[in-house]
Order: sequence, then structure tokens, then C-alpha cells
Amino acid sequence: MSIHMRDIGEAVFGLFHWHAAEVEPGLTDDQRLLIAAYGSGQVPEAAWQEHLEHDPVLAQYWRTNPRH
Repeated sequence: MSIHMRDIGEAVFGLFHWHAAEVEPGLTDDQRLLIAAYGSGQVPEAAWQEHLEHDPVLAQYWRTNPRH
């Protein structure tokens, strides 16, 4: 069995392509982390509502994204 560089390159590209699909467009890393923390129960509801009130981009994303 031999491994070709083309196969390795495609596998690596597939990993990056998969990871890129997981990233929400238009959000900062902090916003993504906050969403993940809220989803896992680490952010209380009152604090989450305050974040939504003070971050219009996050609030818009949260209202329009059906995946959460």
C-alpha cells in the first residue's frame, strides 16, 4: 500500500473544508464562543438576554438562524 501526496492533500483539504462549514459566517470568535457557552448551559438566561440586547449582530443572528 502506498500513500500519495495527492491523497494526503485531499484529506487535509477535507478537514479544513469541514471545519469551515462549522464556523458561522459574520460572527466573531467571541460571539461563537458565547453561543457555545449558552448552548451548554454556562451562560444564565438573564446574561444571555443582556448580550443579545447589547450586541445587534448576535441578536440578528440568533433571531434568524434556525439551527440553534
